Amino acid sequence: MKKNTKIIIAYLKDYSIDDIYEHHISSFCSDSKPSKTILMHKYQYLLHTIITRCKMNDDGVCHLNAQFYRDRIFHDHWNDMLLNLSYMGIICIGCYEVGKYSTSITLMKWNIGYLTSYNVKFIKWAKVEAERRRVLEHVEASPFTKRYMESLTCLRLNRKDDALVYIDDTITDKLTHSYQYHRACIDDFNEDDIRIYNIDEQGRVYHYLTSLPRSLREFFNIKFELDISNSHPLLLNHYLIKYYNIPLDIIREATALYHYDVEKLMEHLKTNKLDVPCDVLEYIIKTQGGTFYDDFDGEFGDMERSEVKKRVFAQVFYSHITDRYVSKFCKAFVDKYPNVWKVIRGLKKVTDDKLPHTMMRAESMLFRLILNKCWDRGYKVVNLHDALVVFDVEANECVTAGELTAIIEQVYHRYGLFPSVKVEIGG
Repeated sequence: MKKNTKIIIAYLKDYSIDDIYEHHISSFCSDSKPSKTILMHKYQYLLHTIITRCKMNDDGVCHLNAQFYRDRIFHDHWNDMLLNLSYMGIICIGCYEVGKYSTSITLMKWNIGYLTSYNVKFIKWAKVEAERRRVLEHVEASPFTKRYMESLTCLRLNRKDDALVYIDDTITDKLTHSYQYHRACIDDFNEDDIRIYNIDEQGRVYHYLTSLPRSLREFFNIKFELDISNSHPLLLNHYLIKYYNIPLDIIREATALYHYDVEKLMEHLKTNKLDVPCDVLEYIIKTQGGTFYDDFDGEFGDMERSEVKKRVFAQVFYSHITDRYVSKFCKAFVDKYPNVWKVIRGLKKVTDDKLPHTMMRAESMLFRLILNKCWDRGYKVVNLHDALVVFDVEANECVTAGELTAIIEQVYHRYGLFPSVKVEIGG
């Protein structure tokens, strides 16, 4: 190992390692005491790991694989160290289940500092973590992930200084998770370490851009983004069309003739004498046009539109609620769309209340088809769940938003879905 090898270690300014060690000894060591030097080094590295992982999560949470960290780094001290930090109010520990979930840790203190260390143990432990990550990435490699990575590695931070100035000017309280998180997104960006973090059971891909705050995207080489308006409410149309046996050619014809004019679309569909409740037709039309959430503007006082959107979406589509009166957000939806709610309740029973997972899998499937079509044309694009991100690179010089919108629509139309695609120009 080279003598000049070094590592940047994060620490909490308000807590000394000596105090943490003494609290550990008084809490867990009534008989014999472990080596002070070894335990203090482990606490330094554990805190560094928690800080660096939590600050890169938009909720300030990290998930540490207990078996790996216990076996390879912290050994018998692992559980006591986490409990000690929890007792001191530094972290909050969530639940975990062997073989299913990693330990969930929330960092509660955010007065963070950094120091340069040449400690050989820290450097060794960092290499152990890096090697584990490389092994996991190799095991999870597939033709899809390889093509995805070819595009993802095109990401560049073009305006770092501007981004840092923006963060310092926008977030006034520097001792908060929000400030540390935004700073970490910029300070820790490394174009040589861009990778897929995870692909969940629903096929959703997670990487650096997935958790990057929207306000910071303008500082990267993003040419434009294409978002599916009301993505998950729109996906429900697939089930509504099946349930009410609505001919796709009528939906397609009406959409082609009147695009997203709600009144004319409704009139056209009614003239075809469809035996379909009016609220179902209205729901289909409004989710196609991206105006679904407009129904609830002003419904809940001065609540921000973004918060109303989040609450309605969560209570109606993602919660376990089946009683319309449990939530005012759910009740507002049911009052507006009673026959749509009937289908949602039925789907929740059929899917064992896992309708959200079913919809996320459907969304992932659609976007895999979209991505492959784009990659086949040589374009460098990735997705953020329900959005397509186009990088400002030479391979994308000739691509237009219109062409990509057509690809999205072609894939969605195949499943009886007619989305409204919103284009946002990059920074």
